[in-house]
Amino acid sequence: MIPAMAVKNPARARERLEGQISKIAWLRGTGPNPFEYNQWNDRTVEILVALFGADSAELASYHAAAGIRGRLPGVRGQAENMTLNIHGPWGIRARLERAEAVLRSMSAALA
Repeated sequence: MIPAMAVKNPARARERLEGQISKIAWLRGTGPNPFEYNQWNDRTVEILVALFGADSAELASYHAAAGIRGRLPGVRGQAENMTLNIHGPWGIRARLERAEAVLRSMSAALA
């Protein structure tokens, strides 16, 4: 999945990914709170862009798993500026499940 030369320091990259993964349990424990989820998601995207690049397959796979898809039924707000549901296939809980799987896969590929 990750070419050997794509990441300058695989150990540091893995540390960053594991740091985001470790916060998922805390997020679940907060309800999860949409504000805190959005902060976590934004930081995760920043890390993936820094590690793999804005046009990387890794970032694309993360967006496919957990990316915000615009306005969904029952969601307040418009486009990317909205409050996410907690339950349902695109609720925060489901996004966290998929995001965790993708991040764990990336981390394992760096080992």
